[in-house]
Amino acid sequence: MRQFAYNEVSFFVIRLLQRFSSFSLALDAQVPDSLPPAQWMGKKGPQGRDRIRLGVHLTMYVRGGLWVRMKDTGGPLEKTEHHC
Repeated sequence: MRQFAYNEVSFFVIRLLQRFSSFSLALDAQVPDSLPPAQWMGKKGPQGRDRIRLGVHLTMYVRGGLWVRMKDTGGPLEKTEHHC
């Protein structure tokens, strides 16, 4: 079952990357809690470079979600069928 899940995720990610020509972080759409505190700016190491805040529960996640903008490739949409 795990291999099936990996295959499905791989298919999705490949199709997503094929459909969009660029991805950019949409900091203006982030909720305030997801942004690093101002006092982190300029610190050495990852804290000084981070533009989002990660959280940890059972898995690692981005606080408040990860908001991105995607630029369409402009190409035609392909009609594909994906069967299990």
